[in-house]
Amino acid sequence: MIKRFAVLLLVVLVAMLSCAYADDAPTVPAVENEPAKATEQVPPGVTITGEKEPVPMNTEQFEQIIGGGGGFIPTGGITYRWRYTYPFAGGVRYGWRYPVGYWNTFGRTIFGRTCKFGRPFGGWFYC
Repeated sequence: MIKRFAVLLLVVLVAMLSCAYADDAPTVPAVENEPAKATEQVPPGVTITGEKEPVPMNTEQFEQIIGGGGGFIPTGGITYRWRYTYPFAGGVRYGWRYPVGYWNTFGRTIFGRTCKFGRPFGGWFYC
């Protein structure tokens, strides 16, 4: 009887967890085509340079880049990564600011732990 109850409890727990969704993508600025405004929060010492590149937001677009399918041709729903600088050892280092949704989907598999800055902040991941 206890074994059946334990199995039933596990099945209910798995069913509950499969219905729950995490909010991995906190609010990203509505207009990603513009560089960071002065009022937008960035980590201390970070300066957005204004340079941007489109990033793929689904697996099909991602495979075009990685699989050698002729490069990524952005279409509707373009999301950008932004270039930024931060102070390091008396100088300046450069990095890219990715939307958190993109980073959680693709960024970790591409970069792993090689990010020098590596911090999520305000809907963006700074790598």
